[in-house]
Amino acid sequence: MAQYPPPGQYPPPGQYPPPPGQGQQNYWQESPKRKGLAITALVLGILGFVSCWTLIGGYLFGFFALIFGVIALVKIRSGSAGGSGMAVTGLILGVLALVAAVVLSIVGWRFFVDSGGKDFVDCMQKAGNDQTKQNECQDKWQQNIEQSRGVTLTPRPTR
Repeated sequence: MAQYPPPGQYPPPGQYPPPPGQGQQNYWQESPKRKGLAITALVLGILGFVSCWTLIGGYLFGFFALIFGVIALVKIRSGSAGGSGMAVTGLILGVLALVAAVVLSIVGWRFFVDSGGKDFVDCMQKAGNDQTKQNECQDKWQQNIEQSRGVTLTPRPTR
């Protein structure tokens, strides 16, 4: 028969040892690490990379992916967060989005200047509200593009 302690000598509530076969390692469980910043960096990096051709998307999403990726990596190194793979991937995609947006901006600006776009804008500003001068500016710009690029902007009649 089991021996019970005499009344008044029971251990206080909550102080009982774990059941047999279950050691202290199961008694306390480490909480999962938070991955919110890493997921945010990854999503922003993907959005930035996919939308880098819109320039605004590349700059905006790429910049924020870079920021969130760096913050996530700092928290991961301190041990308070998880998701290092997602943070690094988001960071890399953010940098690629920024680089692509910068390259596309430079190429676009060079094409605009080389095609006479800057001269066209200056001509339109000088023309003001005069419709005939605006039409002359448009015709001059169209001829400049056709001559320099060998491209016809509007189809010519074939008759």
